[in-house]
Amino acid sequence: MSRRADRAHRPPAALRWLRVAALVAVVLLGVGMLSPPAWIGMGRIDPAQLAERLARNDPDLVVVDVRTGFEYRGGHIRGAVGIPLHALPFHLNALKGDRNKEVVLICLSGHRSRLAGLILEAAGFPRVTNLMGGMAAWRTRDLPEVRPGPAMERV
Repeated sequence: MSRRADRAHRPPAALRWLRVAALVAVVLLGVGMLSPPAWIGMGRIDPAQLAERLARNDPDLVVVDVRTGFEYRGGHIRGAVGIPLHALPFHLNALKGDRNKEVVLICLSGHRSRLAGLILEAAGFPRVTNLMGGMAAWRTRDLPEVRPGPAMERV
C-alpha cells in the first residue's frame, strides 16, 4: 500500500489524540486516580482503631463488607455484614435501621469501599467511614477475622 493510500485510511490527527486522551482517562478512572480527591465527605479509620472499637462492642457502629461473596466467605471481620458493591444500591433497606450509626465500609484495598461510600452518602447516610487499606491492611496487622460458611452472608 502506498503512503498516500495509507494516509487516506488514517483518521485526522485531532481524532487520534482524542482517542488517546479517552483511553488515558479510562485507565486513570479504572485505577481510581480520577475519583474525588482525599475521600471527600468520607471519614477514614485505621484498622487498629476499628479493631479496638469492635472489641468494645461499640453500639454506634455497623461494618459493611462490600467485597464479593466469594471474598467475604474467604474471611471477614467479625460482625461485618456482607453486601457486595454491585448489589449495594438494591439492598439499602438492609441498612435502614443503621442509617444514623457510623457505617464503616470495607473492601480489599479501599477503592470499592470508597465507591460504596459515595452510594451511601447519596442515599442519605450521614456518617460513612472507610477502613484505610481495607482487608489487606487488616490482614497485614494480623487482626482477627472469621472464616464463615455461606449462610452468614446477608445478601
